Amino acid sequence: MKRIHWIALLTAPLLLTPLAALGAMPRSVNLATAAVGSQNNAWGTGIATIISRYTPMTVRVQPYAGPPAWLPSMDKGETDMGVLTGPDAFTSYKGIIIYKRPFRNSRILIVGGTLTLSFYVAKDANMVSVADLRGKRIPGDFPGTPIVKLSTTAALASAGLTYSDVVKVPVSDLQAGAQAFLEGRTDAGWHTVGSPAVEEANARKGGVKFVSVIATPEGAKRMADIYPGSYPSILKAGSAAGIVKETAVLTNDVYLVASKELTDDAAYEVVKALWNYNQELGAAYPTLKEWTRERIVSPRATIPYHPGAIRFFKEKGVWSKEMEPLQAKLLGQ
Repeated sequence: MKRIHWIALLTAPLLLTPLAALGAMPRSVNLATAAVGSQNNAWGTGIATIISRYTPMTVRVQPYAGPPAWLPSMDKGETDMGVLTGPDAFTSYKGIIIYKRPFRNSRILIVGGTLTLSFYVAKDANMVSVADLRGKRIPGDFPGTPIVKLSTTAALASAGLTYSDVVKVPVSDLQAGAQAFLEGRTDAGWHTVGSPAVEEANARKGGVKFVSVIATPEGAKRMADIYPGSYPSILKAGSAAGIVKETAVLTNDVYLVASKELTDDAAYEVVKALWNYNQELGAAYPTLKEWTRERIVSPRATIPYHPGAIRFFKEKGVWSKEMEPLQAKLLGQ
């Protein structure tokens, strides 16, 4: 009886200790994405498959209208992971622009690929850059997805333009804007490069082309001042539908983020799986080919990294000395 009594005394503290404190691995986690059919959802679905296959955790993908719909639950620790752009991460963490309060509990697990966007026009239109949109009919408002209004405003700003310099055609969201272009109600559409909407317009309208944002240092600054975390990048001719020559586009880095409440061990295992099976990630899911090891740790990060992810990166020797002051700055911003 005494032996049983002492075993009970020794094991009682363990029974009372939270599983998280013991580094226990959750059996299932959820991953928030944009709506089904979006590139964001495709990314999340591919990522979830790899994590579920190579870790003890099963990942459930949960589609939402956009980050404002799921970031509040991540802030409470109820949403475990999500796919988020750099600008959305920055503005939500700070509680600025479209976010009415800060959501400071999001942490980067990995920096992935990019989201590239610009205005597109008919292939034979006499327009080559955003500056040529002055006086043209372009989609605006986007009350269903306010972040889109922010990005279009930033692209115009790269050329020193505002919506007062164009003819604004009110649309509800991204897809409504694409439909307005198909119907001839606008002279330009706005969408991500490689999206099905642009491919459809390219097929139905006799060809389309993306116009360049202004990629000078001044243009890039004007764009980033409005849409923090964005920057111009150059796409090669023929790399996607509508890229008929080298084209400068508005670019966002895309993150896999987690709640800071996700245990360090769980975050470590997620990053380990995405690192170890990185080639499989890109081979099986074409939309994830850009999510390479070389991009995972980025000096462009706009919110802090998760401690569990940092532990893995240090083991691999990819967490440089320069990342320490950036992490400290981001935690304190």
